[in-house]
Amino acid sequence: MEKPDAIVFDFDLTLADSSEAFVASHGFAARQLGLPPPDAAAILRTIGTPLLRAVPMLYGEAVQPLADEYVRIYQARADEVMTPLTLMLPGAAEAVRSLREAGPRLAIVSQKLRYRVVDVLERERLLDCFDAVLGGEDLPDFKPDPRGLLIALDRLGVPPARGVFVGDTTIDAETARRAGVRFVGVLTGATSRAELEAYRPAAVLDSVGGLPRLFGLRESGPRRP
Repeated sequence: MEKPDAIVFDFDLTLADSSEAFVASHGFAARQLGLPPPDAAAILRTIGTPLLRAVPMLYGEAVQPLADEYVRIYQARADEVMTPLTLMLPGAAEAVRSLREAGPRLAIVSQKLRYRVVDVLERERLLDCFDAVLGGEDLPDFKPDPRGLLIALDRLGVPPARGVFVGDTTIDAETARRAGVRFVGVLTGATSRAELEAYRPAAVLDSVGGLPRLFGLRESGPRRP
């Protein structure tokens, strides 16, 4: 595959795994409001969905009046646990460094609050690898609205046709489609290969560790047998 001028990444379950922090924060908010803690598998399926939309997904529309308070409690708990419980996915840091050295400009567009992403990147000494980091507060609307992705590419000075968006969900795939940007799916989230391939991506990889090889560079991280 031809090397792009820019690669924009989703964050959760594309570059990093915050699953334990999501489960802990949801469980804390539920207990504070007298709700049964959501099932962990159900929580993982909401990763990438804005919290105010995730609450009715987990509990049904009857809980909607509690959504604002749920989110407030969740965010307070996440301030304590999100960064320490977030780990880079295997091969992700190595792939980012390899890609950065190879020349493409790099960015992140996430529904997550920007400071949470930046905290993890600083801890992993990866922040300098990215020319732009956009969080949920920077987006005109949440994905699959394409404007956040287009803003990131504009900041990088790269037209959509010369960029690639990398993500783990069909929401990411649809975002790329609407933006006119090539999409590379990764199987490190809850979305299946068949679901991603329905969007006719440029490629579907086991993980971002395969990106350098996809673009003709050294492959990073462990490979699945």
